[in-house]
Amino acid sequence: MAKLFAVVLLSLSFAVAAQSMPAKVAIIIDDIGYQKADPQLIKLPYALTFAVMPFTPQGQQMAALAASRRKEVMLHMPMEAVAQNHLLGKGALRQPMTQQQVRAALQQALAQVPQAVGINNHMGSLYTSLAEPMDWTMQLVAEHRLYFIDSKTTSRSAVPAAAARHGIASRSRDIFLDNNKAYAAIDQQFNQLISLAKRQGSAIAIGHPYPETYAYLKKNLPRLAAEGIELVPASRLLALTPAPQPATIAAEQHKTPATAHHNQTDTISKQPAVAAVAIATTNAPATASQTRDKASNSAPPQPQLLDPVIEVPVMELQHWHPPYLADLPGQLLPESRTVPVRRAFSFSWLSTE
Repeated sequence: MAKLFAVVLLSLSFAVAAQSMPAKVAIIIDDIGYQKADPQLIKLPYALTFAVMPFTPQGQQMAALAASRRKEVMLHMPMEAVAQNHLLGKGALRQPMTQQQVRAALQQALAQVPQAVGINNHMGSLYTSLAEPMDWTMQLVAEHRLYFIDSKTTSRSAVPAAAARHGIASRSRDIFLDNNKAYAAIDQQFNQLISLAKRQGSAIAIGHPYPETYAYLKKNLPRLAAEGIELVPASRLLALTPAPQPATIAAEQHKTPATAHHNQTDTISKQPAVAAVAIATTNAPATASQTRDKASNSAPPQPQLLDPVIEVPVMELQHWHPPYLADLPGQLLPESRTVPVRRAFSFSWLSTE
């Protein structure tokens, strides 16, 4: 009896300790490489995570700046969307590509951002819904010992299953901060992020390098500490499974989709199993880089990337627009939407406007 009492007391102690741990938040700034606000955001004295687009005018410079300031760096990998694909940029992963082409495109993109310790998708409402291409993608991600954050631009994402199959530490974003760049709108999303982090223990937000976002974060990031919330690099949240919410549990019991925690139409997926891979910490950019370099040295020779795959026009520095605006059709793939099939490369429909 005494032994049983001791076990129960120890369990209660662990539970109390877990509840007393501060909630954690990661904020990923996507689309680094185009905007004048990039260095301003990087220089903020907070543990923001920066997702750098490959083949962009200042992507390599910004990745180096972020790493020099001990900020966590990710590769923001362009992936085909249902629409608006003129916003992809160079080197995107597309539905018609073979496994060899997918591997080559990823290798070339990673070479552009050698500081990256993880990857998330830029756009991708079509590509991330495709099981086989995502399996090929995750195979290479696993070889490089990176993590993967699903930007969650479709509720039909194949990311969780593919990541689990390859033992990749992975998680989905919870909140988009700045679909609407108005101060009140960003404030509403930021408050929702705080509330969500407190309820489930951790949460991931994605923002963009807009002047409005920079100004808002500079003013409001101190609020996180005031609310008892720790701002951490994205990698720090991979081993933390959000606590299930009562609404989610009830939804699962009734076999209905879980309610989203934000104003997007897509839902938050169940978290995949987290494998025993090297999880990056605040000083991880150099360490993870060395790990990936070691994996790259043992990898087979890279196949040559076909020119049509990377010849999508890159938007000019100040005329590029974000992919996640609610009023851009096709960015979020509804459950009822049939995935189109294209059998050949054709770029005549791409717009350079």
